[in-house]
This record gives sequence, structure tokens and C-alpha cells, in this order.
Amino acid sequence: MSAVKSDRKRALKLAFEPEEYLVTWDLPTGEGDTFASHGVLVVNPDQAPTGTAHGAFSHIARQMESGGAAFPQHVDVPRITGQLANGARVLLLDAHVSYWFSTQARIDAAAAIITVADGTTDDPAGFQKIEVQVGGLDAIAGVAPIKRTSFPKNGAAGTWSAEVADAAQTWAQDGITLSLHFDGSFRAFDAHSFGIGFSPLVRVDLGDAVPFEQLIDDWVLPIRRVVSVATGRPEPLTYVAVKIPSGDEREPRGQVFGAGITQVPYEATQDEVRKVDAPLQLARDGVSLLDVVTQWQSMVTDHHPLVETYGAMLHAKDQHPRSRFLLLLQAIEGAHGHETKASFARRQKKHDEARSVVIEAVAETLDDKQSRFLEKNLAKRPPAGLESAINWLAKKLPGDVKKSLEKTALVKATLGEPVNARNAPDALRIIRNDLAHGNRG
Repeated sequence: MSAVKSDRKRALKLAFEPEEYLVTWDLPTGEGDTFASHGVLVVNPDQAPTGTAHGAFSHIARQMESGGAAFPQHVDVPRITGQLANGARVLLLDAHVSYWFSTQARIDAAAAIITVADGTTDDPAGFQKIEVQVGGLDAIAGVAPIKRTSFPKNGAAGTWSAEVADAAQTWAQDGITLSLHFDGSFRAFDAHSFGIGFSPLVRVDLGDAVPFEQLIDDWVLPIRRVVSVATGRPEPLTYVAVKIPSGDEREPRGQVFGAGITQVPYEATQDEVRKVDAPLQLARDGVSLLDVVTQWQSMVTDHHPLVETYGAMLHAKDQHPRSRFLLLLQAIEGAHGHETKASFARRQKKHDEARSVVIEAVAETLDDKQSRFLEKNLAKRPPAGLESAINWLAKKLPGDVKKSLEKTALVKATLGEPVNARNAPDALRIIRNDLAHGNRG
């Protein structure tokens, strides 16, 4: 079943639409050989690719003749290549082939890369360059691709024009280059229509080729999560492509299909940027997206609470505000504890010493039951909680965070009667406790 194609114009166009493609596979056998077989490749939005193959499978026929065939037979291979009927090539990654009969097979794979390049797509060394589009890139860019426009007044005849800005931002470190571009599309050859549009796109050049899985884990997923945190919403992964090494100055793209990729790239719009109102503006704030992404990679390796709680949560659709609020505060507390481990260890040591002194000092005046009660109920850890975490975070972030919190309706209501919280951190603590214990909605 073919997917419905989108007629909406966009600057970033798909080289290959999600649908069914006739293909000649180079299929593996259980003995490590390969053979050619005709079939179909199915690539749909947001789904892992699948395929079918048919023909006379001689290796299966031989097994049947010897009485050694049992169905289905399964073969797992890291890569399968195929030649599409339209002249393009496809590379399936982490493929699983199920031979159901001596004339029929089904193929499942983690991802498919379709390209007009030659046979270099099956290079086991991997890929060096990747292109990624996720929602919200236009909102965090901090710069617009069109500087100004002009047009005749009152609909009179005249010249319509647009001055395009140099909106590209590029960052480099340790041999890696990451850039945020606005790819433009100019619709100027229609005597009845004129237009210009731009699609934001991240390009990464790693300098050295790496396996495809590493590209996804180290770059695609962190870019999506960083942008999602910046916009405060689960941003879709709309487009992924790898550059196929060809020796040519304009290396052809290999469009990637797989679960989680919507295949619906978008154009930037001012209305959408205003709607998001992202607190992070890369150009305005002088922030390197490459620095943020590499820091995210380090935090993932370090199992940082911020990326394993709040960062992961932002991919969930229709997240209830209650759950999101509680997880955010949990992530803040976790981040505070994670990044202040050394100072807390020193506080813990002093607390242990002071606790021991108190227990020893009153030991002679208490009976056994009272001593056990004191040891059980005298805190074994120094005071810590959400208030100290919010205060710590407020010192690290730009601007007066606590003053901004006090202006929100939720905190305002808690600062006033009948609760009368002392300050914004105390208000957040009370709100969190009420939500966690089911005392309020």
C-alpha cells in the first residue's frame, strides 16, 4: 500500500517519497553466499522498512530435496543491497530475512538508505556526513533567513523583492563541524506565481567515517532531544540523510527511512517561531549547537539525571502537565545532586561527625528505648531538597529566575493566602508535594 504524497511545497524536498518500489535484491543465504531476486521495498513514514522477494531460491530447493528444509528459515545480516527499478540503489541495515517457501521471502530491517549514488552505499566503514531536520530548528536558530522584503503599494504593478540574509551558523571543534543552514527554494519561473521559502537543516561532518548506528545514537537523537528541551515540546524527526562518498564535489544524499522519521520536512514560518517563543536563541545568545550536543553526549555517557528523566520525557506525546511538572522537578533535584556530589560528601562527613557527638553526649541520660528512638529519627543525611536545588539552579541560569517564577500564576497563588509560601522555591516544593500525594490537580 503506497503512502499518500504531500502536495505542499517546501524548500527541503524528498528525493524519494514513502511508497512501494520494485527492486532487485542481492539476498543472503544461510551459507554466506548471495543471489539476485526480484521483489518489493516498502518505505512508509515513521516505520521501519520492509520488503518481499520471490523467485526460484536454489539453496532452499536443494535443502528441500535433501529433506533438510524446515520453514521458516531465518538469516540475519548487517547489510542488504538492492537495485531499484527507477535506477536508484537501496541499502538495508540490520536486516532479517525470513524464507517462508522455496520461492518467497520477507525482509525486515532497522533502516533503509536510498540513493542515486553507485555501489559505495555498502561500504562497511560507515558514513562521515549526515543531514538532519527536526521540528523547532527555526525557533531556536535566533536568526531569520529573510532580512527584508519590499512590494508595490496598494496592489499596483511593480517589483516584489526579498533580501536574503546569511543565516548559516557553523561551529567546529576536534575535527567535527556542525552547521545550521536554511536551505532555500525559489519559485520564480511561473508567470502566475512567485515565492521563496526556507527549510532549516543541520549538517554534521565528523571528519572520519563511523558506523550508521553511531551516527544515530551520537548525533541524530541528541540533536532532537536538545531542540525538544529548548522548545519545551516533543519535536518530530522529519528528515535524515547521509552523504554518500563519491569523489565528486557534490556528494549525493542517501535518504534514510526508519521508525521515528516522519518524512515530512517543513519550511520555516514566522508564526511558528513566535508560537514556540523558545528561550534559547543560538545566534542571539552566542551559543554553539555543537557544544550543546557534545555536552549532551557526555551527559548520556555519565547517566546524568537531566537527560535520563526530563530529556527523555519530551519525546512522549500528549504528556499530562502534572507528569511533566513532577518529572521536571525530579530532574532538577537529580541534576543538583549529580553535579554537587563532592560538596555533599563533605557535608555528609561533617553531619556524621556531629550526629555521633550528639548521640554520645546524651547516651548516659537515655535508656535503651530512648537511645534507639533517637538514632532512628535523627536524620542520617544533611538537609537537602527541592528548595536548595532551585536556588542552586537559579545561580547557574541567566537572569533572575526566581523573580520570573514569582510572576507565574501557579506560584503567585501559592505565595498568597491561604498557603503563604515563603518564596518561589518554597512554593514549588509545596506544589510538588501536593501533586505527588494527590492533594491537588
